[in-house]
Amino acid sequence: MRINQIRACAILACAVMAIGALAVPVAGGGEKAKWTVALYMSSARDLDSWGVYSTELLMSAPTSEDVNLIAFWDRTPGPAEMYKITKRTTTPLTDFSYCGKEVNMGDPKVLEAYVDYINDKFGADHVMLVLWNHGDDLRGICYDYDTGTDAEFDILSHMEIGDALAGKHVDIIAADGCGIGIIEAAHEYTIRGVTAEWFVANENYVPLQGFPYDEIAKDLVKKPTMTPEQLSQVVVMRYEEYYQGGWLTELSAIRLSAIPKVVDELWDVTAILTREMKDYRGLVASAKGHARMGWSQYGWEEFVDFPTIFEDIYAGAPKGSALKAETAELLDAIAYAVPYIGTSSPGYVWDFGGIGVFFPSSYSSMLSNWNLHGELYTDLTFPHDGWLEFLSAFWGK
Repeated sequence: MRINQIRACAILACAVMAIGALAVPVAGGGEKAKWTVALYMSSARDLDSWGVYSTELLMSAPTSEDVNLIAFWDRTPGPAEMYKITKRTTTPLTDFSYCGKEVNMGDPKVLEAYVDYINDKFGADHVMLVLWNHGDDLRGICYDYDTGTDAEFDILSHMEIGDALAGKHVDIIAADGCGIGIIEAAHEYTIRGVTAEWFVANENYVPLQGFPYDEIAKDLVKKPTMTPEQLSQVVVMRYEEYYQGGWLTELSAIRLSAIPKVVDELWDVTAILTREMKDYRGLVASAKGHARMGWSQYGWEEFVDFPTIFEDIYAGAPKGSALKAETAELLDAIAYAVPYIGTSSPGYVWDFGGIGVFFPSSYSSMLSNWNLHGELYTDLTFPHDGWLEFLSAFWGK
């Protein structure tokens, strides 16, 4: 989810969008663009005016043949529409099969079709896909309360996102929604064949304003030769600048190709801890407590900062022990996987490591607290790669 603003801000009720010609070719008169930035937007009842806000930010950026700005937007109420966004103008695109219909944005088939359309009609050297809507940690992102089907509600699960984007030409997956920057999500994407190099996400809250699309787009238009790594770093940097003063939020860029190495190294560490939990339970408990970040005050205390846990375990592990050596290798892998972290000024109280993990206080808490969606946890792959076994040993199961 997105958290309400701390400070009062006028909500934009509508946008005055100048309608341009209905032309939809590849940018540059047939020449391949450098970048396509594609927003997949579901307004989900309470976010409609903020969809207008994000769109207006994009409309403030200069127009460039090197950069395509596209939004597929399912408003509430109303059918889904697609726009090409240029300076002060939005041009409707009507040849996408889901345009003009009440679509289910929680259906992975819609997401897959959108990415295929973008790559077919707006082929570019690089693609950044933005999943825009409420995020819900383990459950996924992109709520839809008006699905156009018998289902009253749907959401894209991490499994569905992974399958929909497997093998697709997407360089950056950016989640403009809360709580998606967790290792469980990153791991799910990689094992399902997602080839995107970067995953830009927040391990806690995203304010209602979302990403500063105007500054990001201006930077990209100014330097369209950016690599996916450079653009990921820019998104994180601009986000950090945008939310200074009064906000508790962070954003990080996660190198997806490095996540399998992190999980492999994690297995080596959790195997030792699981086997010797009697000796290390106190150390693990202390590390978990230290890894509880500021968002726990909003009820997300069961999600903790993943790197902080193992920084503490490394510090407390006996000198010369296998645990210390294996944890050092894990921390090296994490540092490579999460190189860019942006933190708002209140967040400086905590040392955000840039990626979260689900670490409930007990087994019963995981399964019984519906707010945590623990019943979904074992559907993910990550728990079965040593983490659930480690948690069970810690809980004394």
